[in-house]
Amino acid sequence: MNNFNSSTIQFVIAHALKSLGEYSEAGVRLLELTASLQAEHYAAKPQCGLGLYRIEPRTHLKIWDGYLAFKPDLASTIRGLASQKAFLKNPHLELATNLGYASAIAWVIYQRSEFTLPDADDQQALIACWARCFTEDPKAERQPSQSQTY
Repeated sequence: MNNFNSSTIQFVIAHALKSLGEYSEAGVRLLELTASLQAEHYAAKPQCGLGLYRIEPRTHLKIWDGYLAFKPDLASTIRGLASQKAFLKNPHLELATNLGYASAIAWVIYQRSEFTLPDADDQQALIACWARCFTEDPKAERQPSQSQTY
């Protein structure tokens, strides 16, 4: 998994989920799988996304502006996982340099979709959850097609 020691990743993911009050074995497994699937999904496009979870800056902004802005307690908890000064200078860099923060943002990508967390042992359901939340933007603004008239 992305040149990181698996037990280190489990430790970091578990810490992030515990900080959010969302710890479970299934949650840890989902985020581990997310990192792996994102690496595979973007293998041909290494410039896409930032960090372990390959989160796009526009998705990061949507998380903050469209979801966390309305959940101040959660936003405060996640901001607490970020670096004090570096976050203010370049918040997107946190996705690449701060695994705890990136894990929390990855979790929120799922959380904002109001998903149901599958069992930790149900790999197919975990993969389906990833596909729904990471490859389709559940809160994307739908643009009308060019040919549509009103």
